[in-house]
Amino acid sequence: MNTPSISTIIPVRNGAAYIADAIASIEQQVVPVTEILIVDDGSTDATQDIVARLSGKNPVIKLLEGPGKGPGPARNVALAVACGEIIAFLDADDLWPANKLELQLARINREPHVDVVSGFVRYFDKQAANGLVPASDSRTVDIFHVHLGAAVYHRSIFEQLGNFQEGVRYSEDVDLLLRVREAGIPMTILRRITLYYRRHTDAMTTTVTHNEVRDFNSVIMQSILRRRAAGITAPLEPFSNLIEN
Repeated sequence: MNTPSISTIIPVRNGAAYIADAIASIEQQVVPVTEILIVDDGSTDATQDIVARLSGKNPVIKLLEGPGKGPGPARNVALAVACGEIIAFLDADDLWPANKLELQLARINREPHVDVVSGFVRYFDKQAANGLVPASDSRTVDIFHVHLGAAVYHRSIFEQLGNFQEGVRYSEDVDLLLRVREAGIPMTILRRITLYYRRHTDAMTTTVTHNEVRDFNSVIMQSILRRRAAGITAPLEPFSNLIEN
């Protein structure tokens, strides 16, 4: 299998409880990554110390300073210095299945023109005591949902579309995928688990706030206005049509 250079980007703020396992789930991949860019976005806990210790053991781990404006702007800091042909994301409290990159790069190798390869997400609330997987008694559900960490992206996408929108603190991931779809960028969704998404009380998305609703509505309206300005009246093809059988 042809193995391109891969940059993995993790924005983090006060992620000391989870960041080591998130990094370990990247390090366990069958396909090695070129760099793991950790963007600390104003942590006041031990996050920086943990990352510094781990980077001393693995030189591909690099700690960057974020602007303190949320996940989107933090990811943009890393995108500005990332060297990979493939860009992948992971939130500091989530995990990658061990075969994630192997599955997705194999799909890209079959059809190199496919610029985004995503997959299904397994939500979980309890991690195994001795592994980087959900516990056997964890409450889980497997669905497709818009999560950056479930997909891998050709770098050319960001060169074509630009980086994450910095005008919203939430739904910047929805905004990116809407722009991908509007541009007709080839995308497919594997019927395989490519992200373990942790549900816990400290997560940004545990409760829906007024600001989240505002930002979600904003990116949806921006998408509608872009398509209207381009003279496109048909709705976007549903994501379900992109799922491989």
